Amino acid sequence: MFTLHELLEASGGHVVGGRADAERRFPGGAFDSRRLRPGECFFALRDQRDGHDFVADAFARGAGAAVVERVPDGISADALLVQVASPLRALRALADRLRDRAPIPAVGITGNVGKTTAKEATAAALGARYRVLRTAESYNNEIGVPLTFLALEPSHEVAVIELGFYVPGEIADLCRLVRPRVGIITRIPERPVHYARTPSVEAIAAGKAELIASLPADGVALLNADDPRVRALAPRTGAHVVLFGEAQDAALRATDVHADGLEPLRFTVVCDGERAGVRLPLPGRQGVSAALAAIGAARALGVPLEEAAVALGTMERPARRMQVRRADGVTVIDDSYNASPAAVLAALDVLRGAGGRRVAVIGDMLELGSLSADAHEEVGRAAARSADVLVAVGELARTSADAARRAGLADVRAVADAAEALVLLKRLRRPGDVILVKGSRALALDKLADALTAKVSV
Repeated sequence: MFTLHELLEASGGHVVGGRADAERRFPGGAFDSRRLRPGECFFALRDQRDGHDFVADAFARGAGAAVVERVPDGISADALLVQVASPLRALRALADRLRDRAPIPAVGITGNVGKTTAKEATAAALGARYRVLRTAESYNNEIGVPLTFLALEPSHEVAVIELGFYVPGEIADLCRLVRPRVGIITRIPERPVHYARTPSVEAIAAGKAELIASLPADGVALLNADDPRVRALAPRTGAHVVLFGEAQDAALRATDVHADGLEPLRFTVVCDGERAGVRLPLPGRQGVSAALAAIGAARALGVPLEEAAVALGTMERPARRMQVRRADGVTVIDDSYNASPAAVLAALDVLRGAGGRRVAVIGDMLELGSLSADAHEEVGRAAARSADVLVAVGELARTSADAARRAGLADVRAVADAAEALVLLKRLRRPGDVILVKGSRALALDKLADALTAKVSV
């Protein structure tokens, strides 16, 4: 939350439309007019599209103000417009000012797999004692992280912030805003997502290490003991290092893990001679690392082990990430948010333990560069072990289909897109089926998952 005075002072902007009430308050900011909440400030950013083309729509949806480089045509004279040299720089400057105003402790979370689940788990664990500001959805870049801080309120006591990486120095820059006291690195698999944008897996690891390098000496770096590449980053920080995982030498360790089909994950956490039972409302063993990291962050900020473990049961399930949805006689595992090789393999592992006929709808995994062919081959072989039926969606996924056939899976179908997949599934599906939906975001398999779980037959 911020005032017009704070916006003007931070950005160096000036009012060019509407009434300049310095004490006018805004509950947050947005750059997508479709996701704007009434009263928020719209930032007309230039990204894939020019935000100035959507200023009118933002006001129609209830925007309290718009931050612009130029005054768009067709805007009411009563609409509050703030003109600045760069809306993106104005957004960051305002976020920095609001962060200065509220120096609450922060937990930064990065990794190539599992960031969002770890973020939600950490927010739940800390929520046992604190009011938590957390990253909305997966807003983890130079736009999303500042927007998160625009929603900062005086009652917030701790921040949980997801940090993405595309170019060297990006996480280091974001950490100057976040100022993390605790840093979590989840996983950096051999075949990471967005590999095509980076020169090597080592470069990705170096980028992720910028988080723990930014920690203060009395901070805590939580590293995944079960991931050799993450574990090897320990020398990159001057903070206290805590290893979490199922490894024998993990200081924060999971034992007695029960990951049974679509049932919630259960395990026992052991730390410093204490033990507590954990129930995470998500299926799959991959949730162990997220839960342990969350408990580690909570303990670092004063939440007792037992309290943090119990609070994990209240975790909000991230939308379209191993989300179990049931309708019209079928169960859909909606994991359609995005896809990387490691995430697809983990989802197939959950499907393998499900009852009923198992149908894997697997789409292209994009941005893998030179790793693409081998990754799609591996997914096809895993599908042959995990599914009774494979529906491969997209051109790249045909490689998975071919690999599944060679591995002995008899019922394999290949389709061009989500629409064709839906037509096929209308014909194929049976009551009692368990259908996994997983693919890169560009394939829009979320719409397929929605259609399969509609209250009326599709």
